[in-house]
Amino acid sequence: MPTTVSDLVDAAGLSLAETVRWRGRVRLETPGAYVVARTSDPSALLPVQEADISLAAVNELLDARPELLLDGHRPTPELLAARLSSLWIADETVVYIGLAGTSVRSRVGAYYRTPLGARRPHSGGWFVKTLTDIDALWVHVARAADPTKAEGEMLARFCASVSRTSLERLHDAAHPFPFANLEWPRGTRKRHGITGARESGCR
Repeated sequence: MPTTVSDLVDAAGLSLAETVRWRGRVRLETPGAYVVARTSDPSALLPVQEADISLAAVNELLDARPELLLDGHRPTPELLAARLSSLWIADETVVYIGLAGTSVRSRVGAYYRTPLGARRPHSGGWFVKTLTDIDALWVHVARAADPTKAEGEMLARFCASVSRTSLERLHDAAHPFPFANLEWPRGTRKRHGITGARESGCR
């Protein structure tokens, strides 16, 4: 069964501190975890929604990273968008789970500011920035004494709950992370086939 933001927060033994719109200013300045979702309601599940990948964003990425390859070849914007779509989980509301080892406010702000194709200040979760409706997303924030543990517990809960229907559609059903999570645990990467998407060889 699909996972709500509240399911994830409960799995990690946390309490939500705040929820802001994408690009909204987070106030929490302690270590913590955050969840990017399609809804402001932490208890809500939304209707199935197919991926809406922005070709303008994909073209921006390809222009920024001429070394980007898909399965070893330079893709057209349409092929790259199709691959991204194949990693979208249509019945889930959560699209990314992240952590902040120091200030959540600083980490989320860095996430907002990092352009597609850049490595810094925070290039993790870059798939989110290829979505047409990115400004309809919400960021849910929780304080955590051990952010790495909290993130891991959230990701474990999410992966264990992905529906059979979604697994059958995923390009990489062995790693059913949220759409924009590319690695978990450390060293175990989603098999998306995209290389060179971030500068300095960062995948």
